[in-house]
Amino acid sequence: MITLKYINTKNQMLILGEDPGFQLIDLQGIHPPKASFSTSTLAGFDGSRINSTIVNPRNIVLTIQLSGDIENNKLRLYDVFKLKREGTLIYTSPMLQIQIEAVVESVEVLPMAWPIKAVISLLCPQPYFEDLQDNVVDVAAIQPALSFPLELFSSGVEIGIIQPSEAQNIVNPGDIPVGMTIRFQAIGTVVKPKIINTQTLESLELDLILQAGDVVTITTERGKKRIELNRSGVITNQFNSLVLGSTFLQLDEGDNVLFTTSVSGSSFLMTQILFRPRYVGA
Repeated sequence: MITLKYINTKNQMLILGEDPGFQLIDLQGIHPPKASFSTSTLAGFDGSRINSTIVNPRNIVLTIQLSGDIENNKLRLYDVFKLKREGTLIYTSPMLQIQIEAVVESVEVLPMAWPIKAVISLLCPQPYFEDLQDNVVDVAAIQPALSFPLELFSSGVEIGIIQPSEAQNIVNPGDIPVGMTIRFQAIGTVVKPKIINTQTLESLELDLILQAGDVVTITTERGKKRIELNRSGVITNQFNSLVLGSTFLQLDEGDNVLFTTSVSGSSFLMTQILFRPRYVGA
């Protein structure tokens, strides 16, 4: 069974598939959208050359049959699906639970028809569905070492073990490459932290000296790239610390083997990767 939940910017929602006043009778636009090609011809040769390719925005159209208190339900539709407003459409099936950002293009209640039907058009500028939550992977972290019953010794109690960075395979189960958020956390002095894709040999390195407690957040998603340092609660832009030749790494579909290191203090560098897989259709 398919369930659709739409949530607008005011957290008003409508769940199609559970609410008895609204029955989803048709759903279009959830399959992979079309790609557009820019081409040029070559003098003296047949055919053309592809210069670039883009995926068009997605248009999702819902056809809903209204029942019960028709007039009240129409007002509920207008209230939740507000024209020109952004919202989130969540698609749930036995195999998937994914979401996509959408803008309400039109809401049309068909006149002179019985049963009463409404057609809602949603425009999705970013055409890919995505997981509801980020996938989180620790490339290097602290492994808890406390056990109970707890025994106290004069020499102290080991509460955690620093796990040195090892090459970590991060699997992207989605259909397209995606950006990620890289979080470097220093528990001691770290000089010039660096993350490397051992398959492509691309890397991202920062010309920074991190102190204990510093957290650097790097976003590599296209259109949202940023590098920020949080030191004692003060956040500063560190985009100009990017070392020449660095790449804002992307996670390809499937395997991505990443490794973190630094010029010195690599054992004090905790690294966490967050990413959200994307899918071409539902």
